Amino acid sequence: METETFFNSVQALPKVDLHRHLEGSVSAETFISVARDFGGNLPVYEVEALRDQVQVNTGPYDFRYFLSRFKIFREFYESPDAIRAVAYAAVKAAALDNVKYLELRFSPTHFAVRKKFAESDVIRWIQSSIEAAARDFQMIVVPVLTISRDFPPALAQQTLDLALSLRDRFFCGLDIAGDERLSPAGPFQPIFNRAKKAGMGLTVHAGEAGGPENVKEAILDLSADRIGHGIRAIEDRNVVDLLIHRNVLLEVCITSNIHTGVVENVSEHPVKIIREMGIPFCLGTDDPAMSSLTLSDEYCTAIKRLGFSIDDLQRMNLEAISHAFYPDKNSLKIKFTSCRDNCYSGINP
Repeated sequence: METETFFNSVQALPKVDLHRHLEGSVSAETFISVARDFGGNLPVYEVEALRDQVQVNTGPYDFRYFLSRFKIFREFYESPDAIRAVAYAAVKAAALDNVKYLELRFSPTHFAVRKKFAESDVIRWIQSSIEAAARDFQMIVVPVLTISRDFPPALAQQTLDLALSLRDRFFCGLDIAGDERLSPAGPFQPIFNRAKKAGMGLTVHAGEAGGPENVKEAILDLSADRIGHGIRAIEDRNVVDLLIHRNVLLEVCITSNIHTGVVENVSEHPVKIIREMGIPFCLGTDDPAMSSLTLSDEYCTAIKRLGFSIDDLQRMNLEAISHAFYPDKNSLKIKFTSCRDNCYSGINP
């Protein structure tokens, strides 16, 4: 099958993305459009020049370089309409890639900080756009609240207090991100305990830049249902067994792991070993605009570079659904299982 035809066939597959950050989903085109329509300062207003500043380009890659790409993302938002617009655009981009179930995680603080918006307002602005885009593109979008381990737990507690106080209970899950090499997740245990009691699903960024001990901490101390990345878990057989025994899913983001310098090249990505070991996992995009990719790109990489089959991807999507934070998993399973024969057959690289 020719490359373009193969990609189009993969793109036509219904997909699940459990690991996508709204903050890293804003393309250069969207930045420029939003700045012109609703305000927002950009260093340049030409698409290719802006791409050089907001996308991860050629290596060498490392975490410092990757995080430097966020500078414009953090200093942009001037108005409620700008925030609404980027949220809608992020969901639309996923929909055009035939993502049918999306968990979109974000930090309200990220969008509120520049103009000192009330975080409760930010949450409602983003939620209104998410709901509108989900209706327009006939998909399910679930927001996940992100807190940062780089800031004091007291700030994270305030953010969770706000999320739990909302009458509509927008958030179905809680995520913690930040530099795991410098900031342990342990001090956030009371926050995760409270979120768990409130019925939120829990996911923890761990085992990417840090070692398998961080994955163990996330499971045993923070009661994580899923692990963001978690690829270094394979370095410790006891942690592997813990993941399998507790049925904790790894949200693997292949290209992002290259761009952060955690994995040197795609052909050596540990997702192959993760699959062979029987650890539950799925593929996600992480920061798709920054990495200039779609989930279809990740699927094609898995097939062409890592030896995955279409059946592997189908099983992976069903595994993702079983670990989704959406309240009605059965309806999701029925929806995707019904596509087994007519959506996933006849596709070969």
